[in-house]
Amino acid sequence: MPTSRPNVEPVEIRDESTGSATLATYVFDVSDFMLGGEVSTGVALALAELVESGPSEMTPLSSVVDCDALELLFQTRRYGDLRDDVSVSFPYDVYEVTVHSSGRVVVRT
Repeated sequence: MPTSRPNVEPVEIRDESTGSATLATYVFDVSDFMLGGEVSTGVALALAELVESGPSEMTPLSSVVDCDALELLFQTRRYGDLRDDVSVSFPYDVYEVTVHSSGRVVVRT
């Protein structure tokens, strides 16, 4: 019996054509995960949505980024507010991932 996992649907999708290649940008909102101190989970679920497989079947996020550092970087402020103007980018397989303190995850192919 398959286990259910939370869905993280893209809130925006943009396609750009550059010569013979088409580049796609996907924007996900993981602010609920960020507020809950689980930004790595939100990022993993967003990437799982793109690669269309479960997080346990993917390349572990921890193999490309220090998940503990990611959690600390986006840790909420003392009263539970998200951080201001912080972002971090890293490659994941064929994607470029940028996590913003606003709760947005931008994935470019």
